[in-house]
Amino acid sequence: MFWSRGFFLLAAVVLLHPGLLMAASKLKRAPAGKPNVLFIIADDLRDYVSWMGGHPQAKTPNLDRLAKMGMRFTNAHCTYALCNPSRANLLTGMMPWSSGVHGNEQDWRRSVQVKGKMTLPEHFQAHGYTTAAAGKVFHANHGGPESRLVGWHGGRRGFELDAAWTHRFPEPGVQIPDLPVRTGQNFNGMNLWHWDWGQIEVTDDQTDDGAVVAWASQQLRQKSARPFFLAVGLYRPHSPWYVPKAYFDLFPLESIQLPEVREDDLNDLPAMALGQETPNGHHAEIVRLGKWREAVRAYLASVAFCDAMLGRLLDALEAGPHAQNTIIVFTSDHGWYLGEKQMWHKGRLWEPATRVPLCVVAPGVTRPDTASVEPVSLVDLYPTLCELTRTKAPDHLDGVSFLPLLKEPMAQNPRPAITVMGSGSQASYAARTQRWRYIRYADGGEELYDHDQDPNEWNNLAADPSHVALKQDLAAFFPNSFLSASRPSKEVVPTASPDGSIHLVLQLGDEVSGAEAPPLQGRGFFIDTAFDFNPKVDADSSLLSQGDAQLGYVLHLVASQPTLTVFREGKVTSVTADALKPGRCQVRAGLDQDGLLSIAVPGQSEMLSNSPLVGGFPAQPSGALRVGASFGPLSHRDYPNSTPFDGTVHRLRLTLLPPSSAQTR
Repeated sequence: MFWSRGFFLLAAVVLLHPGLLMAASKLKRAPAGKPNVLFIIADDLRDYVSWMGGHPQAKTPNLDRLAKMGMRFTNAHCTYALCNPSRANLLTGMMPWSSGVHGNEQDWRRSVQVKGKMTLPEHFQAHGYTTAAAGKVFHANHGGPESRLVGWHGGRRGFELDAAWTHRFPEPGVQIPDLPVRTGQNFNGMNLWHWDWGQIEVTDDQTDDGAVVAWASQQLRQKSARPFFLAVGLYRPHSPWYVPKAYFDLFPLESIQLPEVREDDLNDLPAMALGQETPNGHHAEIVRLGKWREAVRAYLASVAFCDAMLGRLLDALEAGPHAQNTIIVFTSDHGWYLGEKQMWHKGRLWEPATRVPLCVVAPGVTRPDTASVEPVSLVDLYPTLCELTRTKAPDHLDGVSFLPLLKEPMAQNPRPAITVMGSGSQASYAARTQRWRYIRYADGGEELYDHDQDPNEWNNLAADPSHVALKQDLAAFFPNSFLSASRPSKEVVPTASPDGSIHLVLQLGDEVSGAEAPPLQGRGFFIDTAFDFNPKVDADSSLLSQGDAQLGYVLHLVASQPTLTVFREGKVTSVTADALKPGRCQVRAGLDQDGLLSIAVPGQSEMLSNSPLVGGFPAQPSGALRVGASFGPLSHRDYPNSTPFDGTVHRLRLTLLPPSSAQTR
C-alpha cells in the first residue's frame, strides 16, 4: 500500500528509514477527493527546452510531452537568480524583500521573517497530505570532492527542513544522494572548482538523479490512502556537468551552435551592471582555451539527461493509480548564462538567468497543449497550488494565484514578474512584462529592453525620453523596503552596564553590521554557549563571529573540536578543545585583557594560548557580528567545509569585558 509501513523499495535504491513513518493517528485526514501534487524542480535549467526555443539543438522530448499534457508558461521568471533565495522564495511564498533571504550561504531557516510561517510542504502536511521528497528541494549541493553531507557551500544536506517531510529520500536529513563521480575531476582542464564537465561511464540508474527518480517512481506506482505532495528535485543541469556518455553523443561537438553574442553588448550598460570589472565569469578564458563549444555541448547533454529523468517520472505516474488525480508542476529555480553578455553561471537580472520553464497539468482545469505568454513568477506557485487543491492559503503569501490563466490561456496578467539581486539599500530590481524588461539598479542605473524587437537584450533603451512613463509604471511594482532576515540591531546590542561591560543574549540568525556591532576596541570577551551537537552536520560549523580576516574572531567547530580563532593583520591564532561527543554540549571561550585565549568544555577539557591581542582589540573590527553563519572571518580556501550551525542552540551569551585602562595599539 502506497506510503504504508510495509512497503519496500528496490534494494538497489535505499532501505526506508523507520523514522520517516508517521502514524496515521498523528496526521490530519484530508477531505476525500483532494488531488495529489507531483512537484518537480530542476536546477539551473534555462530556456534550452525545445518548446521554449532557447537553443535550436535542445533535445527535450519529455518536456515537450509534459507541455502538451497541460499548460506551458513561456514567460515565467524566478524572483532571485541564485539557488537558495529562489527556492526559499518559492517554498515559503515570500519575496526576498519579505523574507530577507538573498544569498546562497544564508540559512533561510533562521530568518525572523520566515519564522512561524508554513512552507509549501508544511501547508500540505497541515491539510492532511502525506508529504515526501527526493533530491534537492531546498538549497543543497554536491558536497565538494568528498561529497560531504555538509560543507562546501551547503553539502548534500543543505538547508533541509526535516519537519516538512513524512518521507525523505535518500534518508531523513539528506537531500542529495552521493554522486557516483564526485566533483573536482577537472575533466575540462580549467580547474574551476565544481564547474567542470565530462562524460562518465555509469548507467542512468547509478547517478544521483537516477536514484532519486527510481525512488519517486516507486512511490507513484503505489496506491495511497491519502492525497500526497511529492517533491522531486532533479540536480541536473547543475554543474558539474557529469552525465553518461550517451547524452553527450546526442550532440556531436563539431555541430554545436554557440549562443548569439554581440561583441559590443556591454557598451550601453550602466556602471553597476558591470561592477568593478566586466561581468565575464571566465568568458575570456573559455574563449581563449577554445572551450565554449564544449561547455554548450555539456550543458545540452545535461539538459537532455534531466529530460530523460522527467520521462521516467511521467511513465511511472501514467502506469500507476494516480494519473487522473495528480497535479503536475515542473519548473527550475533559475536560468544560466552560456556566454551572453560575457556571462557564465547564474545571477544578475538579464533574461537568460531569470527565465525558467514552467509547466502545469491540473486535471479538470487545464486543457492539453495550451500556452500562456503572460508574465508569471515562481512566487505565484504556492497560492496557485492552494487554489487547485482547495486548501486555504496562508496569509503571509506574496504571490498571486495564476489559476485564471490555467482556466483561460488568453487571460491577461496586469502584474509584471519581479526579480531582485542584492539586498537592503543595495537591492536592484527587474520587471518583466509580456513585451518589456526594465532593470533599475540600486545606484539608479537603468536598462530597458523591447522583447518584441530585441529578444537578445542587446539595445538598452532606458535613455530614450519616450519611455519615461513606461519606466515609472514598471518601477511602481518594485518594493519600497527590503526587510532583514535578522533581528534589528537594537534588539541584539544592549547598552553597557555601569562597569562598562556589555552583555548580549544571541540567537542563530543574528547579524549586526560592523558599524552597529558592539564596541570591541580595548576589550576582551567571554562566550558561554550550550547546544545540541550532531557530528554528522555540525562538525565544521560556525557559532559566532565578529570582524574579518584582518581583525576579528570566530567561535567554530573543526572536525568536532570547539575552536576559538582570532585574527590580527594576517596573523591567525587558535585554541582548540577536545572533540565534542554527540548530544547536549556546553562550551566556554574567551580573550582576556592579557591577550590570553581560552576554550573549555566543562568537565572535559580546557586549553589556553597566547594571542597578539594584549590589551584587547586594537581597533573596532569592520566586519559584522554574525551568529550561526558560514565562514565569517574564515577563508573559503582554509575552511572549505565551514557551514552554519544546524542544530538547536539553547544558550549563547557574549560578554564584552570593560575597556582596558591601558590599551595596546
